[in-house]
Amino acid sequence: MSCEYQLGMLVMRECGAPASGACGMCGRQICPMHTMMGDAGPACPQCASQAAGYEDNDDTDIAETRGQYFTQYGGAAQFGQRGFFSSADSAAMSQRAFGANPPAKQQRYDPKET
Repeated sequence: MSCEYQLGMLVMRECGAPASGACGMCGRQICPMHTMMGDAGPACPQCASQAAGYEDNDDTDIAETRGQYFTQYGGAAQFGQRGFFSSADSAAMSQRAFGANPPAKQQRYDPKET
């Protein structure tokens, strides 16, 4: 099993590192790097950013900022929720969604070439 904590702000992706346990609040599989220990036991940074008794660090600060941003647009960072995008949204944004037909690479813009 791999870590399911989602990294990123607008385009999120799973961490993918080997998981060592699960968040005690939402059940998400998490790796040691994304395991926050606090009064309620192990938690992912998203849940730890919303609960009392957890130490703030870069991951919880980013999760809190992401939660505040998405709450403005109808998203909610609540316990038990596995991110802000549905599995269909995540699959559409994933590189794996392109399969054997990846999008064409864009040429680097050269202003002198016109």
